[in-house]
Parts: sequence; structure tokens; C-alpha cells
Amino acid sequence: MTNLHRRRRAAAVLAAAALAAAPLVGVSGAHAAPDAPREPSSATAYPEATKGATIDWFASAYPSLSEGSVFETVTIERFEYLLKKNTGRWAFLIGGPEDAHIQDAIAHIDAVAKAEGIEKVYNFDPNLDGEALSVFDLTGYNLYSADNAGKDQFLDLGERLVTEYLSKDAETPFRLAADPARPDQRVAADHPYFFVYDAAGGASNRIVDALVTPPGDLSAPGAEAAYRADVKRVLDSASLDVDTQWDFLSTEHNRRHFERYVRNADPAVEASNRKRFGGDIFEAERDLAGGDEDDFRIQNITYPELIEILDSDGDFVLLFGGTWCHNTAAIIQQTAQYAREHGIKKVYNFDFSLDSTGNGGTLDKHIRDNAFRAISSVQQQTRPAHLYGEILERLANAQTQYRILDTETGIQSVSPVRYYEDGVVPNPSDLAEGQKLARKIQVGHVLSYNRAGDAPVLDQAIRSDWTNPEAGNPPAPQYAGNVEYMTEWWFTAGHDASFDAADADHLRGSVNVTQVSGQNVLQNQRNFAREGLREIRDVIAGVAGGYESSVTASGLPTSVGAGEATPLTAQIDVTSLFGGYYSDRTASAQTAPLTGTRPLTGTVSISVDDEQVAEVEIDADRSTTVTGEIPALSAGSHRIGYAYSGGNGGLVAGAEASHDLQVVAESATVTLSAPASLTYGAGGTATATVTEGATGTATLNGLPGGPLEADLDQGTATFAIPASLAAGDYVLTAGYAGDDTYASATSSASALTVAKGLTVSSSSSVSTTFGKAGTLTVRVNSPSEAVTGDVRLSGVGTAQTKALSGGAVTFALPKTLAVKKYSASIDYLGSANLRPSKSQVSYTVAKGAVSKVTFTRTKTPTSKKSGGALVKVSVGSGLPSATGTIKLVIKKGATTRTVTKKLSKGSASVALPKLTRGTWTVSTQYLGSTTYASAKAKTVKLKVVR
Repeated sequence: MTNLHRRRRAAAVLAAAALAAAPLVGVSGAHAAPDAPREPSSATAYPEATKGATIDWFASAYPSLSEGSVFETVTIERFEYLLKKNTGRWAFLIGGPEDAHIQDAIAHIDAVAKAEGIEKVYNFDPNLDGEALSVFDLTGYNLYSADNAGKDQFLDLGERLVTEYLSKDAETPFRLAADPARPDQRVAADHPYFFVYDAAGGASNRIVDALVTPPGDLSAPGAEAAYRADVKRVLDSASLDVDTQWDFLSTEHNRRHFERYVRNADPAVEASNRKRFGGDIFEAERDLAGGDEDDFRIQNITYPELIEILDSDGDFVLLFGGTWCHNTAAIIQQTAQYAREHGIKKVYNFDFSLDSTGNGGTLDKHIRDNAFRAISSVQQQTRPAHLYGEILERLANAQTQYRILDTETGIQSVSPVRYYEDGVVPNPSDLAEGQKLARKIQVGHVLSYNRAGDAPVLDQAIRSDWTNPEAGNPPAPQYAGNVEYMTEWWFTAGHDASFDAADADHLRGSVNVTQVSGQNVLQNQRNFAREGLREIRDVIAGVAGGYESSVTASGLPTSVGAGEATPLTAQIDVTSLFGGYYSDRTASAQTAPLTGTRPLTGTVSISVDDEQVAEVEIDADRSTTVTGEIPALSAGSHRIGYAYSGGNGGLVAGAEASHDLQVVAESATVTLSAPASLTYGAGGTATATVTEGATGTATLNGLPGGPLEADLDQGTATFAIPASLAAGDYVLTAGYAGDDTYASATSSASALTVAKGLTVSSSSSVSTTFGKAGTLTVRVNSPSEAVTGDVRLSGVGTAQTKALSGGAVTFALPKTLAVKKYSASIDYLGSANLRPSKSQVSYTVAKGAVSKVTFTRTKTPTSKKSGGALVKVSVGSGLPSATGTIKLVIKKGATTRTVTKKLSKGSASVALPKLTRGTWTVSTQYLGSTTYASAKAKTVKLKVVR
């Protein structure tokens, strides 16, 4: 798990809440159970988006622009996405801040657009790096490659934009010219820089109106007005549409997921694929609940915007990955959800693949790879890897799964990105000279960033220093290293699901779940995904100031006597949405899942009049007993407070609360009378006796669910210890709340042990026959409660364990149990509150009946030749064949002939003896076996004619 919380600033401790009487009050109100983030719905009320830093890149890149201009950048992927739509009209500005003409014109375009009510003008800079990496012209760009392999990939992008979309206009097309250095490659030599594009314009009318020639000297008389009139003409040439970040990212992620995993010509297969791989990644009803498309918190950005972010002040949330990446698709929807839940203004999304086609080794537009690659066995510089290097130089302390050097330990295989300063290779004959190394971040990946200090990466969603909970608590390291959360959409979408054999295809992807090992793989994949999502949520929560917490207390006095120290014992409980969930398995482990929860850290304390009187570490279950002493105080009103310090490296905020403490003149004593032991289900009674004359209420403390309260009656309060009190050991104290005369007081501790309740297991003897399935019903009774839990049946076939339902369970026994009398052992395994119990019962299996015995003559005997017959002994379906002996008795008058034969696989071929002429009778008998009872066939006549 990540340990990068050291630079998180803990949120300010919540203001103390004044409590009039009862100490059982928390500051923040009720929260969901740990590790249970709320699920969005149409009624979800998200907090206002006030957290996390943002930039206005246009206001920074163009001094003439103010914040909040109409411009929005588009990557080359988004530019082409807009160009190839079937419908829609968009206003485009082509160029970037490196273009002096754009610098001169952009504020005028912004002013006219706002005056005309235009919402968006989309800006595409052909210089993908914001400087010189142009998809239209790379003349002189520094990529050392003999055959221009890298340059050609970038220029192919520009040529495709022109050929497929921008040249399809009769009046103002983009025009291509041959590159003198490479006649086979065409570049955009002449094109408009500001235009309205109609996606439905067909092959000759896509550019509705445009400005081609950059403006001249706009300071000349009348030049500004004339230029603005030209801009207005273009903007008014058609009604313009808006395509939001939501439109783009939801459409492309859904499309790519559908085409990659779901689409199939066979509707049945497509439906099965949808069940296995999940449906749409983004759904408007779910992901826009409580807001509109403009409130979508993820923003796709260009390389210059990323550099601007990394060079700006503030805490930023970054998501690295693209629509091409299935691992990014696995986490982007939940990342957007967590951003809204925590009030994050923006999650900036950058794709290392500049055209979002992928990360293949020959794709030079993917900058997260080495500057050089082998072409025809020759190392050539084809990739502007220095752009990635400049990113990682700013993310100096980023952790990654891959390591840079062999000398590093604890991180997985060596695979750095090799690049050169500004892309310049000092010595092409010695590529090691001047070579720099950058860590390779896999995508999708979420991190938080602040450039201040030596550790600009505040936190990352990465598994680091993996631990094994079986080694103890806290967990001991299983191995030191990093694992990035490379998971899938179907695993994150189903991260809380359990395997259901009745719906085995549900979000299983390609995992084969026919065997237990495969089911373990599926659950471990889901657990790994769940851990990754919780880490992403932690990163985002950290930028938002951490998870809120609340603190409550029981057992704190509301009054004490004046002038003397008073011992105190209180239970402090802390609640927070921080979950700490983790899985202790690799993603594809075939072993049974093993998960755990990292504890909440920090301390809880008690103070009187702002002076701390007790402090202890928070317990793993977030409920801690604190003991201390209230100092001698003067009579009057004082304040007693209780607080949680916050913890987990600032990820969980602190909380505090307090109530009035009255110091009165008379002290009181409390004596507790309580049983030392009880049996679960029986309940009991305890009494508290308070100083004579005291009035009001007393409490019995130390039971789950908080203290019991009872009124004093002539100095005595009686408490019913509930029969439902779970088995276990308890430490009870009685407390007196005090009145106007007597101070509050606490009794000495009294130990109570609740023993597990008795149970009785029973069943009735069963008799059956071989070949018939049987059942054996077990009932478990207890005077304490309706019994639940597991019963184990052994001694009769394979041992079985099943859960009770309504205090009973029925075991199915196979029809093939061997013939014998069994002594079945019945073991109720007990529960948290009930003792185990055992009983024995007989289960008798008698010999089974065969279905039929048949005699079939196969050859008629004569007085000179023997004959033949086939005897079959049939048994029920699924039963073993009959064994043993068959006996034939052949009679005519006083003459009897007897033949016996062993069965083989339930039948016997029998040789019939020579017989004299006449009619003989044949009686066939199966003599039985250890499994089957004897049986007879129908007597048949056998006529011998010669």
C-alpha cells in the first residue's frame, strides 16, 4: 500500500460541539461503515467543488486573455473525434501560443465569441509539444533517424486529418504540398487558422466559413474593428454546437470497450459478452446524478497543459491513461465518482500516447518509451521520449513497478525510459553518452501532485511494501516493492460481488470459473481491483483534506466533587470513512482470497478545561478505553473534552467534542453488585447502590451498544443484563451522573463472563436399501436462541458440512453407499454464542433389488448339440452392475439339469447342455451378492425337436 501521505496536510480539527447533558455525542454525525463509499444515485447531493488546484491555461499562455475564455484545447484524438462525427458544427482555432499571429488575434476572437453568446471555440495546436513537434511540418525537428521513421508517423497524422476531413471543402480547404526533404510525404502548406466546421458537410462543404490570412497590424486605425467583423462573420455562419468533456470521454471509452469486448454479430454472444465484460463504462443516469455535463470532473488535456500544471502551485489530481487503454477504462468512472464525492474541482487526464492509438513498441507517438528503437537492426531515434522525461523530472519521487537500475532493490523488473535532454543526442555513435533515465509509469494511474518541496508526488494509487496479514497484526512485510493497479473494468465494476454458480458469467471476463482455482482467481482479481479503487479514493480524499472523522464517548462524568482528584474511565469511539482495505494475494492467485483492513492510526485523549489529562493510541477496532484522573477543581462549571488526533499520515482528519462538567460540593460513592458469570441466553440482573440521599440516574457501563441507564429508587438502580449479551468477557462499572448536591462517581470494576449457551444435536435412525438415495435430517436445539451455524456429518460416506436453516439441516446421502449399518457422527460446530454438541445415529443400508432378470435363448440345444443363452441382471440407472452367480434349472418330467455361471458386467453367456426331444422348462435365478438381493426371471419353455 502507498505510504506517501507524509505531505498531506491534515484537515482542521472540527469545531467543538457544546453538549448540554449526555456525553454520547459526536461531532460529525453518522458515517457509513468503514470502506463503504456511498453509491451515487439521482438523489446524491455532492459537496461543492472547492478542493484541489486548477489552471486556466489560456490565460497563462496568452497574456492578452483573461481567465474564463471561450477556448478549450483538444488533443489530436479529440480533434479527429469531432471532425469525424456525423453531425455537429464546431468553431476551431488552429495554432498555439508559439504562433505570434495567434497571440495577436486570440483576445479579439474571445471578445467577439462572448458577445455572440458562443460557448466554446476548440483549439487544436498542430505542435503537439507546444513548440515544434508539428503534425503538419517537422522540417528541422530534432529526431535523429536515417529514414525519418519517427517523423513519418507524426506527419501521417497530419496528412490523415487533411485528407480525411479538412480538405473536404470546395472553397477553403486545407491544402497539402510535398515536403522537399521527403517527396513521398505531403505536409499542410496552406490552411485556415480559424473556421467553422460542419461534420455533416459531405465531401465538399465542411468548412462553412474561415479566416486564412493572419491579421496584420491590429493597432492600425480601423484594423481591430475590421478584424472583429471578420471573426463575427465566421462565428455567425452557422449555429454552433458544444461537445463537452463528458461527451468525448464517455463516448470514446464506451465505444472502445464495446468494440473490444462486447460487439458480436450473434446477438446471443453479444449479450453473453456484456454479462462477462460489463456494459457501458459511463452511464449518464449514474455518473451525472446531481449535476450536468459541465460538472463532469475529468478533463482531458494536452502536453503543454500538463507541463503548465506541473509548473503551477497547488495540489493537483492527475490521471494518466487514454481511451485506448483497457486498464484506464477500469478506473476512470470510479475516479470521476470519487472526485465528485470529495468536492475535487478537476482531475486532469493526460495520455502518454499523443494520438491515443496505444503503447506498442513501434508506435513513436507513445512518448513513454525509449528515444531509440531498432529498425533493420540499426538503432534510430524515432521517438520524442524527452517529452516523457520532462514529465518525470517534475514527478521526481514517483514510485513505479518498474525500476531504473539493477542496483535498486525491492522493485520489479528493470525497464526505464531512455531519453536525452531536449531530445538532442550528443553523440550518435555512442548512444550512452548523455543518456537519461526516467521511471516508467503504467496506465491508468492516479496520483496527486504539488511542486513545492522535495517530494512533489503527494500520493499515488500503487501497492507498495506488500504485507501478509497472516504474519501478525500489524502485518509483516511479505515483500518490499511496488505493484501498479493494472486491472479491468469488469473487475472494478464487480469489485464487491461474490461468485455465484447460478450466474457464473457475471463480470468474470475471460476467467475460467469451472474449477475452485478459477473462482479464486476471479475473487482475487476483484479484491485487487477493490484495493486499487480504495487507493484511488485515498489519493483524492487526501487532496480534499482527508476523510472526516467523528468522536463519541461513554462513561465521562458530568459532575465531580470539589477539591479532590477523581479517577475516570471512558470509552472513546472514532468513526471515519477511511477503510484501509487490502488484499494479500496477487491479482491472478489461484489460492483462496485473503484480505485485511489497515488500522486507523492516531490517539484519543481527554482534557479538562483544555488541559489534557489522558491520551492513548486508538485501538484497531476504533474503540478505546481511556483511563486517567480529573484533577481537583473548584466548584462551578468546567469543560471536559475528548478528541481524536487524526492519523494515517494526515489522510484522516481529527475530531473533538466536549460537554459541561459540574463540580459540586458533596462527593458520592457507587457500589456495583453484578454476577461473575452468566450463560448466553439467560440474562441477569445487576444493581448499583449510590450514597444515601443521591437522586437522579445511574448507568451500567461496559456492555456493547453503550451504557444502560436506570433511575435511582431509594439509592438503588437495577439493570437487566440482556439475554442477548454475546458470549465473552466484560468489565462492568456503575456510574452515577450526579445531581445538584452530589458529584458523579464511578464504581470499581466487576468482571463478567458470559459462557456459551448449551445446544443439543439430534436425529432419527434411517434405513434404506442400496440404490435408493437417502436423507438424514439433523436438528439442533438450544434454550438460548434459534440455532444457526454449521453441522458436520461424518461416518457415512464422504463427510459433509452444511449450514442450519431454522435450526435444522438435511443431508443428502448417495444411493451407492455400501450395504452395511453405519454409525453417523453428527457434530454441531458451534457459534460465537453457542457451544458445539455431538450425537450418533444409525444409518442402515440393506441389499438393493435388481430391476429385472431376463433369459434369452441364443442357440437351441438338440440331443446331439449343446445350445446357448444370455442371462441379464438389470439394475437402476447410475448403479454398479450386478455381480455374483446365476443358476439355471432345466426340467422335463423327472429329469433335471442345472447350470451356473458368474456374471460379468451384469450378464452371463451360458452354454445349454444337450437335451432330448421334448419340451423343457427353464427356471432362471440370480443368487444375489453382497450388494443386491436374489431375484428370479420368468420361467420359459424350451422345445427341443431333434
